[in-house]
Amino acid sequence: MEVWRRGLSSSAARLSWKLSLPRRLKGGLVEKWGDYWTTVAQDYKEVALDTMKESRKHPLKSSAYISLIASIMYAVKTNPDERDYKDTLHRYMNESAMLSSKVRNAEVDDHLHYMADCFDHGLLRRLSLGICSFLWVDNYSKECGVFKSQCGYLKPRYLTFHQRVQDMGFLGHWWRTEQLMEEFDVNHQELPQADESGLRDKLELIWEFTKGKVSQIRNIL
Repeated sequence: MEVWRRGLSSSAARLSWKLSLPRRLKGGLVEKWGDYWTTVAQDYKEVALDTMKESRKHPLKSSAYISLIASIMYAVKTNPDERDYKDTLHRYMNESAMLSSKVRNAEVDDHLHYMADCFDHGLLRRLSLGICSFLWVDNYSKECGVFKSQCGYLKPRYLTFHQRVQDMGFLGHWWRTEQLMEEFDVNHQELPQADESGLRDKLELIWEFTKGKVSQIRNIL
């Protein structure tokens, strides 16, 4: 019944298309082209109507599908690229340069300069998966023409590819870089280091004092 109804509606659409054409264009390529696109439009219209009916019958399921599709579309739209990472890198390097070397985190500073050098030498590559991106370091620049850079047997291996990944971009953020920048103004080398021997002596004194108090309580009881 549904197939007959669609065929009837498509026939009606083709009939209206034929009636709207001049006599000199009937039976030609223009009429066939019009029939094809009219049928396609009618089919899409019927699919849209059926989808609306099913959405009204199952609102929770429809909401879940719509939320999933909207999330994927948002992730695709906000998928960062190399330009976004370069802007982020320069901004964080400027913020780090405003700090004194005694306050600056040496590990974070070295990582930022390493990524900047990779950018300058053309070693950074972006692997886009649509909804997210991975930034990894290659051995040679694309403009390098030496044999090692062109030989397929010397390309980076898939088994060790994860070691080359430096950052992951998702929802408009480069997550590893932002995580490192949370402690860019904390220099662990300048923090006072606790003396292990002195700490052990203090713990022993506290233990002896606690045992003495416990024995006194037992004698009273």
